[in-house]
Amino acid sequence: MKTYIYLLFFIFVWLVTACQEENERYPFSSDPTVPKPISDIKAESFPGSVKLTYKIPDDNIISYVKAECWINGVLREIKASSYHNTLIISGFPDTASYDIYMYTVSRSEVYSEAKTIQVEPLTPPFLEVYETLELFQDFGGATVSFENPNEADLAISLIYVDSLGFWDIAETYYTRKKEGSISARGFDPVQTRFGVYIRDRWNNMTDTLVKDLVPIFEKQLDRTKFREVRLPGDQEAAWGWTMPHIWDGVIVNNINPDKPGFHTAPGLGWPHWFTFDLGVEAKLSRYKFWQRGASPYVSFNDRNIKKFEIWGSLNPSLNGEFDESWTLLLEGEVIKPSGLPLGELSDEDVAEIVNGSEFIFSPNIPITRYIRIKVLETWTGADSFYIMQVAFWGAEASELTD
Repeated sequence: MKTYIYLLFFIFVWLVTACQEENERYPFSSDPTVPKPISDIKAESFPGSVKLTYKIPDDNIISYVKAECWINGVLREIKASSYHNTLIISGFPDTASYDIYMYTVSRSEVYSEAKTIQVEPLTPPFLEVYETLELFQDFGGATVSFENPNEADLAISLIYVDSLGFWDIAETYYTRKKEGSISARGFDPVQTRFGVYIRDRWNNMTDTLVKDLVPIFEKQLDRTKFREVRLPGDQEAAWGWTMPHIWDGVIVNNINPDKPGFHTAPGLGWPHWFTFDLGVEAKLSRYKFWQRGASPYVSFNDRNIKKFEIWGSLNPSLNGEFDESWTLLLEGEVIKPSGLPLGELSDEDVAEIVNGSEFIFSPNIPITRYIRIKVLETWTGADSFYIMQVAFWGAEASELTD
């Protein structure tokens, strides 16, 4: 028994010692020789970053090259293998001059003498994007548009002053799209102070663009009033996925993957269209629809809608033709936020699947009651489409003011 206890104690001590040794990092050798420094350093400036090229000496004790730079009061360290002669430093907050200290480091973690170079990065992307911001009133709130030519990873925050006089975040949009917009909705049509600022992945932050704006009145139209309309040429439903499913208010997702939407029958060629009654005469401001999103095999894929048109009418012809009784209200195309191939989804893609794809109507469109959605293209070109849910915002004709 004692032998068994001693054996357990020995194993315990061995494990503790082994773990301690594993967690301690030792140099590959104890050679105190100082490595030769790099030479012929050249800098090339880019937006928010610099690329350094240099000549590595013929010294077989060198393990890697290291650069150090103080940015925003924090010492940044960047390493590069001794097999490469380039090194990129990113995350500069401005175009000021910075000192870069560069070393070769031996396998014994011995540093060479420092070589210093001054660099001046170009205007960082988050500041470039800030200069393109346009903040303006919109239906139910405010919208900010942006251009991001370098496709930088950014967080754009739209904020507002609440009823207590404090700034609060309405929306934060994480993106690397070349251009886009972010909107805050749900505000009353009274003067509200809005602001927008940008933050990059290194927590560099812009100033805040501030404007006092009066949101334009809007509300979500009551979907319980929507009714299916059958006109000649309208597509038939297939497999029990009938039109009323798209205004029942149940958003399909991974929790409700089997909830049906509206599915058209295949074999009729393009385009496909269908018609319904909003139940009220209204000036429309926004349209949102939800695609089928149970998996990457259908989300931004398969028979989900990619290109479409929305037509409106107060008194449509009963012959089903797209004649003068119909007005083209919107031409839309669903853009996959990530741009990834079919079957691949990013977090940004998933967010749009959950939140729906939103489209804005021109303020010049007429009052309408009957809606006809014409589907021009699906993601794979399949000869039918499905749609899970629709929603419209705007103001009823009786609520409009001059």
